[in-house]
Amino acid sequence: MGNLVNRDQQKCRRFLDALEELSLSGGTRRNTEEWRAELPEAEEEHLGSCEACRAALEEFAETRNALSGVTVHRPGPWFTTRVMAAITAQEKEEEARDGVWISVRRLAPRLVALSALLLVLGGSWALELGKTDALNAERKSGDIVFDSSVSPVSYDDGLGMTSEVRP
Repeated sequence: MGNLVNRDQQKCRRFLDALEELSLSGGTRRNTEEWRAELPEAEEEHLGSCEACRAALEEFAETRNALSGVTVHRPGPWFTTRVMAAITAQEKEEEARDGVWISVRRLAPRLVALSALLLVLGGSWALELGKTDALNAERKSGDIVFDSSVSPVSYDDGLGMTSEVRP
């Protein structure tokens, strides 16, 4: 069963290819039967058994009749070169316009990592600074005799005087 469907699809593809190969008539209008007469014999036989291909032939005839008054000009010998040059110029212009942002996108992960490192270092420095400020404030306002913190070296004045003996 699948072979029959595949075979019919191949015939339909060949029929559509044959339609595309039909030449454009120079401004004359043709009906479906005239276009059918120009088809090869194998495709004409297929047309008799395939409803989809008959509909495709009718659409083809309508389209060709609608375009019969339109003249098609062949492009000049340098058309492709001009088009490709225009495309290249447009791409270069877009690269120049977006070039800065491409660099920023490449640099963004590094900037994020550096910012995170600076936040961690700055935060730890601020905490240590706050702790030392609090200790200094406590030492200045508290009583030294009952102070439980380690006393600085400058408070050893009394010991130094007892060890100095003058004759």
